[in-house]
Amino acid sequence: MVWSLMALAGLLAVPSVSHTNAGTTISLMASSMAFTGMAIALFMATRPPFVERLFGGLDRIYRTHRRVGITVLILILVHYFVTPDFKGLSLTSGLNSLAAEAGEYAFYGFVVLLTLSIVKIIPKTKIEIPYHYWRLTHRFIGLLFIMVAFHQTFIKRPYDGTAMLATYLNIFAMIGTISYIYTQLFPWLRTRTYEVFDVVRHDGATVISARPKGRPLKARPGQFGFFRVNKPGLREPHPFTIAGLDADGVVRFAIKPLGDFTKALRDSIAVGDSLKLEGGYGHFNHRRGGKKQIWLAGGIGVTPFLAMAKSLTGDEGQDIHMVYCVRDRREAIGLDTLEAQAEKLSNFTFNLHDSNTAGRLDAAKLAAASTVDPAGADLWFCGPPLLRIAIEKGLKELGKKPRRVEFEQFEFR
Repeated sequence: MVWSLMALAGLLAVPSVSHTNAGTTISLMASSMAFTGMAIALFMATRPPFVERLFGGLDRIYRTHRRVGITVLILILVHYFVTPDFKGLSLTSGLNSLAAEAGEYAFYGFVVLLTLSIVKIIPKTKIEIPYHYWRLTHRFIGLLFIMVAFHQTFIKRPYDGTAMLATYLNIFAMIGTISYIYTQLFPWLRTRTYEVFDVVRHDGATVISARPKGRPLKARPGQFGFFRVNKPGLREPHPFTIAGLDADGVVRFAIKPLGDFTKALRDSIAVGDSLKLEGGYGHFNHRRGGKKQIWLAGGIGVTPFLAMAKSLTGDEGQDIHMVYCVRDRREAIGLDTLEAQAEKLSNFTFNLHDSNTAGRLDAAKLAAASTVDPAGADLWFCGPPLLRIAIEKGLKELGKKPRRVEFEQFEFR
């Protein structure tokens, strides 16, 4: 749908500008497609629930969002370097000149900001662009879009305002502008306020428990939410999987200190702190799966499985075996919950793979330890991508290829 909407903008440009010349046609096709792509990207940034269902998860929306950004960058470069050359219509010379300047400045801004969005690490260096700088600069993309909307509305052009292309672009100008205003002014509409009442610092993760101060989150086991703390340095929202959500609204997060934000969180989070949470997002939920399932958690990837395991009642009609792989047993979290559920339920079995004593987990060890035959079963995975790739390849070589492999492409900036 996304690529079709962008392509349609290019197709609508053909009858509107083809009477000019090939260069102008190519340039204005590229600009029309780029403008539509910008509007769609801004709309996706509002995280609409119905669109998440269409994509199969917010993680996939963001992957498409990134691809659209790369495509837009290429298209605006085409529009800039393939200069339109035509005799066109303009409302007034003053507006035309102003629109031309707005378009030029927006072009430079887009090239810089889109490049920052695409490139996480400066080439040939170890310098990584910090998340909070990226997020701050990324907010200006909406302002640049408004400048481009002004540019495409008032710049001299080879078609009038009644052309189908003009109507199409005006619709996307409205969609993009409203989406940007919404993301900047009304984020509180979907956030919930929580208060921290317990913090436990394990070797492998910081486990934070909080209770709602008003309406609780609406989330299912396996989903993630956006998390921020009302403290200096911790106010930027970051996505984390929900490790537990009780009937009374109490929520738990298990967060491994891997980066600047998570390390600062571990050092400064305290009982009584106020949290702003948004969620739940994602479609990582075993109820969508088959009757035979293997859950494989690598390190902190155990978090969605903790929530899913706790929600099991034994009457799901699914046989589930879970393997929790850690480098050292001391890093494991939630063992009490997993072991208790395995003891209580006939359809759930569990074992902990301690790589320090049992060696690296591979497909043969997984198949030998599992009470569920991997061949034809669902493999639900959360953890390091290299572990998933190695297990998938190994199971295929053993002739025990799973029916399907479910995982989230959790790669947010």
